[in-house]
Amino acid sequence: MDQACTPVFDGLLQYHNRQAFSFHVPGHKDGLIFPEKAAPYFRPLLALDATEVAGLDDLYHPEGIIRAGEALLTQYYQSRASLFLVNGSTVGNLIMVQAACHEGDTVLVQRDSHKSVFHALRLGRVRPVFLAPFRDRKSGLTAGVDPRAWKEALRKYPQAKAVILTYPNYYGMAPDIAGLIREAHAHGMTVLVDEAHGAHFHLGHPLPPSALDLGADLVVHSAHKMLPAMTMGAWLHVCSQRVSTESVREAREALQTSSPSYPIMASLDLARYVLANLDRLRVDHILECRNRFVRGLEKIGKVHVLKADPGYYRVDPFKITLDAGPGVNGYDWQKRLIESGIYPEMADSEHVLLTLGLTDRIPLDAALTGIRESLEELHPFHRRKDPEPVRFQLCSTLAGTYSELSKTEKQDTALNLAEGQVAAEYVIPYPPGIPVIIKGERITRAQRELVERLVREGTVFQNDGITKGKIKIYKAGVL
Repeated sequence: MDQACTPVFDGLLQYHNRQAFSFHVPGHKDGLIFPEKAAPYFRPLLALDATEVAGLDDLYHPEGIIRAGEALLTQYYQSRASLFLVNGSTVGNLIMVQAACHEGDTVLVQRDSHKSVFHALRLGRVRPVFLAPFRDRKSGLTAGVDPRAWKEALRKYPQAKAVILTYPNYYGMAPDIAGLIREAHAHGMTVLVDEAHGAHFHLGHPLPPSALDLGADLVVHSAHKMLPAMTMGAWLHVCSQRVSTESVREAREALQTSSPSYPIMASLDLARYVLANLDRLRVDHILECRNRFVRGLEKIGKVHVLKADPGYYRVDPFKITLDAGPGVNGYDWQKRLIESGIYPEMADSEHVLLTLGLTDRIPLDAALTGIRESLEELHPFHRRKDPEPVRFQLCSTLAGTYSELSKTEKQDTALNLAEGQVAAEYVIPYPPGIPVIIKGERITRAQRELVERLVREGTVFQNDGITKGKIKIYKAGVL
């Protein structure tokens, strides 16, 4: 197969050039019917916003251009099957659990997973066991599963049918998961990996290895995160025979829209094309531009750039995690950067994260000047006592089954009175979308204090009540 081909995009161009009259949906009629103030921005894309008319194939029964596009994707990643997703890695996580697990199965889950994994567990009605994350002492960030939690889980839950891992984390930290995958398989478990931020790992060194190459059974990629695909464009890869491709396809059809976006699918086709046709010289040049940018950041003097810790984790070179030292609030720094026109990927109370693309066209020298100036406007540095990190149980479970929880009444309570109660909502800082408190677990003092501290530091939560000092719990005495 020729990786220079782009069958989905080419098929849409042919459709656009041939069509004289649109007597089918969508209602904008190739952009003819659209508000004039928005038309200059949308009209070129709307010309390709088609539906399943003759010649444009069907995502759920592909025989033409979509089949060819997915075949090229499968060849590039050397998987058993690679599928287009138009609802992001979120739907990929839902599909993985639906296809690989049955109701009541015990499933081991990396605790610092994205919120979509927790929704997948609930929809699948499985019995999750949450594995405490490994915490990096230098950065304070979590990355991967604590080895002690993994050993305890293997001992206490030999009946586990699957394990769900997040690799890399939002900051690009990629621990060595090869041994864990081998052990999981030796214990009869299926390995599901949310590799949303690692679609480009297949390029090879110096990037971390992809979970596809480390033996995972199902892997989901957010192609739109690190590759030139449209937002919501993602891929799901079937890598072994432990989960049938048919079951994955059935779950995809059940959980995704029946009207998939053709611009998104075409962008997925083009993202694979870009990735497959990046030669080594080009990659090396892009990396050198990145390295020059990092050297410039380090010369500022006040900025620490997160680096790999050999033996524990590697770091995606295209994720730049910055720490400006004690006393600098990451949210405050992010505001200053935005005032300069520099929009980071995210910030937390300690860090600012910059996500680079696979290109040398970003004016990094100009950005470096803006970053340097943003630090000059921040309050003077001062030493603070670092808070004690939250220590999770090595292995923890919910206070009841998902069925029991769904039948239990909820009530509001003050956050400072919630210790020991069962949370009736997820407490999720966003980004990165990783729950601090999981719906259905008993709230510990450490969790309550962490949430209170995050609120003080300016963290944005996907919970209206948290910033007002309230949280939903299940009624006492029921669970």
